[in-house]
Amino acid sequence: MRIPEFDLSKPPLVLRPLFAMMRRRVGKVLTPYKAWAYRPGPAFWFAMFMNSLESSKLMPEPTNRLVCLRSAQLIGCVF
Repeated sequence: MRIPEFDLSKPPLVLRPLFAMMRRRVGKVLTPYKAWAYRPGPAFWFAMFMNSLESSKLMPEPTNRLVCLRSAQLIGCVF
């Protein structure tokens, strides 16, 4: 049994800024976030966690980009 696709016309209030930012950056809402929209609380905190990791200054920015690019290549990400 499949989970029905989430209706993006009325996302939870907590996730509206996240969806707007994703549409601005990527052009659409990515599928994992559509699935996580059924549980907005954990999805919000996961997004905050990922944002804090991306904006962390512990690693130089060029190194951070290279690590992200290489990990995306390893998992076959099309971005």
